[in-house]
Amino acid sequence: MDNRKMLGIDLGGSGFRVGVFDSVSGKNIWKFIEIDHGASRHPDVVLPRICSVLSTLQWNGPIGLGFPGAVEGHDILSAPNIGQEWLDAAVVQVLEQCCGGPVTLVNDADAVAIAEHQFGAGHGENGTLLTLTIGTGLGTTVHENGTLIPNLEYGLRPHPTREGTLEDHVSGRARRAFDLTLIEWAERFQEGIDHLCEQLTPDRIVLYGGIMEHWSKLRALIRAPCPLLPAIHTNTAGALGAAFCSVQTSEP
Repeated sequence: MDNRKMLGIDLGGSGFRVGVFDSVSGKNIWKFIEIDHGASRHPDVVLPRICSVLSTLQWNGPIGLGFPGAVEGHDILSAPNIGQEWLDAAVVQVLEQCCGGPVTLVNDADAVAIAEHQFGAGHGENGTLLTLTIGTGLGTTVHENGTLIPNLEYGLRPHPTREGTLEDHVSGRARRAFDLTLIEWAERFQEGIDHLCEQLTPDRIVLYGGIMEHWSKLRALIRAPCPLLPAIHTNTAGALGAAFCSVQTSEP
């Protein structure tokens, strides 16, 4: 296998994505695969689907998996947006059996931040970089002086003025749940930005997620005391960051 190739999987609440990338440039060098979960998000259904994709790609090297929850080593500590069945699933063992290579688990929002810090809008930031992943939940990741602080999960912390968590009100799911217009959602998202800036004092903020398809309108509706930038890797960042983690882990 070409040692410049790396493979990452971005597992989310609605589906998963698989990409093969160049480890130096971060460029996607194979067809980017996106598969919806459909009727079931249970690991007994999803993991065989992932293995089927890996078999089609004839992949037998390291794999990075971005998981929607807190992880530590090979252990899944939380799975708020995909189902508690994943807490006891033998994810690493199943994937290692089907691909033959080592598997690295990383929080999905952390994977996005790693991709953007290494290859995207956060590249070169040596202060405090805050990356927000706006999807089913709200991923919050901080790089401090170039070093990732893992599993922060600020999105699961209490909202400063509303009942519930931060992601209950400023995620993509919140927009659908409260049937918010883009302007109404932006007003709530501003509350989140203000709170996070007060807590973390970032030097740069990178935004990633499906809501960013509206960036041309959103950029006039939200503000921050530091540069506020859209992610460069608009739908591949999760898989790219996971892939990068896999080669970093597997290097001697």
